[in-house]
Amino acid sequence: MCAYKLVTVKFKWWGLQNRIESFLHKQEKRIFTNFHRQLFCWIDKWVELNMEDIRRMEEETQKELEELRKQGQVRGTSAADE
Repeated sequence: MCAYKLVTVKFKWWGLQNRIESFLHKQEKRIFTNFHRQLFCWIDKWVELNMEDIRRMEEETQKELEELRKQGQVRGTSAADE
């Protein structure tokens, strides 16, 4: 599997530009690194699956995400998680 990610940060306030852009690039690196670690650890769950199993899993995940969105609670990774 190959995935490309393009992250562009533009912050045009003189005096803060370098600090903010550096901070944001560190955060995106941390988020992607955590995601890739989790993805690698989940490989054992996927190695024996066929396409039917994968499609079923995608549908279940989609339904689960829709239910979570309806509840309205915000979840995820923030810059404060270090």
